[in-house]
Amino acid sequence: MTTIALLTRHGKEAAVRSHLLQAGYVVHTVDEFDTDTLGTFTGEFARKGSQIDAAQIKARKATELSGSRYGLGSEGSFGPDPFVGLTAWAREVLVWWDAQEQRPVVAFTQGAATNYEQRTITTWEQAREFAIEVGFPSHGMVVGKPGQIGFSKDCADWQALEHQVGIALKSGPLWLETDMRAHRNPTRMAMIALCAQELSRLLQCPCPSCQCPGYGEISPITGAVCESCGFVTAAVRAKKTTCNACGYSEEVVVQASVSAARCEHCNP
Repeated sequence: MTTIALLTRHGKEAAVRSHLLQAGYVVHTVDEFDTDTLGTFTGEFARKGSQIDAAQIKARKATELSGSRYGLGSEGSFGPDPFVGLTAWAREVLVWWDAQEQRPVVAFTQGAATNYEQRTITTWEQAREFAIEVGFPSHGMVVGKPGQIGFSKDCADWQALEHQVGIALKSGPLWLETDMRAHRNPTRMAMIALCAQELSRLLQCPCPSCQCPGYGEISPITGAVCESCGFVTAAVRAKKTTCNACGYSEEVVVQASVSAARCEHCNP
C-alpha cells in the first residue's frame, strides 16, 4: 500500500479512506495547517482562485508537510442549481497530487443532495423551525455573520442554539445558515464519499500509452449535426479522454447527429 496525505481539520478522512484503499492508498491525515486560511464558507477568509485551485493547493501542502509523494485535497462549493436556479446544489472536488511528477488527478461530483440553506429570522420560533428543516443538531448551523454580536459556529445542541439565538436577536433580525464544514454536515460528507469513489476509479485507470494512473478525465466535444437541416449544434458530439502525463488522447463519438428539437437553427 502507498501512503497519501490528506490535509484536513474537518474529519474528511472518514469519507475517503475506504475508497482510496481500493485504489491502493492508505490515507494519512495532516492537520497542523489551518485550512480555513484558504477560504471559509462564512467569509472570514475569501477563497483565492477556483474550486480546483483550492483543492490542489491543499493537496500540494499535504505533501510538503508530510513528506509524502502523494497528497489529497478537498474543496466544496454550494449555490443554486445550474438548471433553473431554484434549488440548492453541491459541488465537490478531490485532487490527487503527485509531488514527484508535479501532476494532479481531479475528481468531481455534483448534485442536489445538500441541505445548503439560509434564512433571516426575528424570533426563536422561526429559528427552531429552520433548524428542524436543515437537520439540526446532527447538521450544524451558523448563527449570524462574522463580526456581528452573537456570531457562532459552535452550537452543538438545542440549549446552546436557543441561548446563542437569544443573544444575537437582541441586535435585530438574525441571519441563519447551514454549517457546510464537512465535520458538521453528514450530507456533505456523503457527497465527498461519492467524489472519493470517482477518484478511486480514476486512479485505477492507467493510461493505455504510459500506464500512469488517472486516465479517464473526460472533456465533452460539441458539434453534433442536426439530422434535419445539417446545422452544427451545441449538443455534445463526442467525449475526449486525455492523459495529463504523456498527452495521449482518445475520442469516442457519443452521437453524430441530433433531432431538430435540439437544433438552435430549427428550434431557436
